[in-house]
Amino acid sequence: MSTSSHIRDLLHLQPNPAEGGFFVSTYTSPLASAIFYFLDPSTFSALHRVKGDMIYHFYSGHPVQMLLLRAPDAPKIYTFGNNLDKHELPMKVIPGGTWLGSRLLPGGDYAPMGVTMAPAFDPANYSIAKRDDLLKEYHDEKIRELIIALTRT
Repeated sequence: MSTSSHIRDLLHLQPNPAEGGFFVSTYTSPLASAIFYFLDPSTFSALHRVKGDMIYHFYSGHPVQMLLLRAPDAPKIYTFGNNLDKHELPMKVIPGGTWLGSRLLPGGDYAPMGVTMAPAFDPANYSIAKRDDLLKEYHDEKIRELIIALTRT
């Protein structure tokens, strides 16, 4: 039976100090890059964005709640998982410039995922959201609660 620590060890995952969660780079070229990304109840993926497009892949485990903020009038909340009957998405394309944050749904133990980025990840094109800046833009109470839950500062 897989456990969070077993999966982290098996995939050689390391903590992501800026964003949260755990990751390991699996592929890098000038055109694209890929990582394993992993969440467990001890962490979440803080709202962040990159300039290029990202494709998130859900591999197994427990469903993940994903918040996407592209424009103040169009926030989106998705459930990322493998249960199509419950409208969970096993893959999600995220356009460059979109704020993205995620966390396990309550009761979940772990979620191994993958992220493919095009062009390849460049730290100069990566930023972590500031809570107060986003709260000024979004006024829906449910979205504001998620922004607070998915930011650290």
